[in-house]
Amino acid sequence: MGFAGRMLMFCGLALSLVGASPQAPLDTVLERMRAAAGMSDRAHVVSTRTFREGGVAITARDETQGLQALMQRCNDSICFGTYFDGDRLYSVNMNGTSLPRSVREEVYLRGLRVVTGGEFLEPAFGASGGHIEDRGIAHFDSRSYRRMDVTATDAVPMEVYVDPQTWLVAMTRDANEDAEFEFHDYRRVGAYRLPFAIDRDGRPFQRYTSRTVVPTPLRIPSGLVPALDSGGPLALDPHNPSPVGTCTIAGVQARCLIDTGNSGISMSLELAEELRAPVVGAFEVNGLGHYATEVVSAGPLRVGNATFQQAKYVVLHDIHAYGYDLVLGADVLANARLTIDYAQHTASFADPSRASEATGIPLTFANFVPIVPVELGALQTQLAVDTGDQSAINLAYDYYSEHTGLFRATRRASVEGVGGTSIELLGEIPDARIGNFTVASPGIGTTQTLTGTSDGHIGTGFLAHFRVVIDYAARRLLLFARRGDTSVKTGP
Repeated sequence: MGFAGRMLMFCGLALSLVGASPQAPLDTVLERMRAAAGMSDRAHVVSTRTFREGGVAITARDETQGLQALMQRCNDSICFGTYFDGDRLYSVNMNGTSLPRSVREEVYLRGLRVVTGGEFLEPAFGASGGHIEDRGIAHFDSRSYRRMDVTATDAVPMEVYVDPQTWLVAMTRDANEDAEFEFHDYRRVGAYRLPFAIDRDGRPFQRYTSRTVVPTPLRIPSGLVPALDSGGPLALDPHNPSPVGTCTIAGVQARCLIDTGNSGISMSLELAEELRAPVVGAFEVNGLGHYATEVVSAGPLRVGNATFQQAKYVVLHDIHAYGYDLVLGADVLANARLTIDYAQHTASFADPSRASEATGIPLTFANFVPIVPVELGALQTQLAVDTGDQSAINLAYDYYSEHTGLFRATRRASVEGVGGTSIELLGEIPDARIGNFTVASPGIGTTQTLTGTSDGHIGTGFLAHFRVVIDYAARRLLLFARRGDTSVKTGP
């Protein structure tokens, strides 16, 4: 992730030194810090600040507890943000759906949170592999500070500087000196002293208007958790290559598309008006084009054997013409194991796996969309699994521009999508390999205005060769070749 994004993890600092001299032994300093801070790493701190961005009032809400940090930006009741669990970073959308944003452990963020969350003050810090080195007195801008170097397991080492006049942490930076943070305006918040002003490299960074301690523990947002029953699967339209069936929302039947390429859930303007769904916010839609629209609240939603409660839906002005009024993406998939049987024309939900599958194809996520490795001939690519795309393989145009030798375009077609139209260049490649399967002669194309997720998408034209099981929680895609499909070969 970008360095600016990583810096949002700086909050929840509650460190103070009381009654120790600069030459006091390190153990004495740490003990007095613990007493003064009240073991702040165990506190769930909620901090807010407001500002204007593009003429719009934004409220930033930061929640921290120990290594954890939930950072959200809200316009009215519409909030988006990130959650850090101490190891990895997650994206969080307006319905609280949380999916991994980082593939590897975030060692930089972990180093920041070890210091700013106060974990290094825990008596067990050393036993868990942490180390604090007393570096004596350091001088900056004609002032003296007590310096400590803090190193934790799987974390970037951090330098901590304490003001001997106030015995509060005045400054911290990483060992590589990439950025420097200063903490000011400490105030008493319950049993803790917290900074309300944080500067980055000498410039204002955070200016909190409120900071409070709440009694409930900080947890990752759970999103929409379905109630599953023994009802039958969702029957899919056998004449539509995409997984489209009939769902029920607020007691009204509506055609719905199961779209793994969608970062949330959406409904048509026509359905929103029929439901008289209340508007709860605004949203900027981006597809083949883009436009401003509304967000409405509606529910409950019934999809086959799964029921989802009230949720926020982005209103799309152009999907009714495509034959459906609901687009069901990450919000309905993050907490359920989905099976699409293209041969039987059904879709069903089951409880997700909370541990990674020993088999299957590993998933990563980009903007809530699942990504899988796919070999296109000799070329290694990362493609989005997109059940809402009727293509077999649809490359992002920027990626195709860098690999024009991958296929020869033999025809052009006009395509329509959310927000606009475009031209798709179409061709064919000898084969494509995913997991343990090789698909012969799949169609391939690129859409001229498609920015794309990752290197491109695999759509229903490719996935229809299989029974598809997608498990976001286990981060696995399982494929089962359709019986008698001679286009699919198994094995090396």
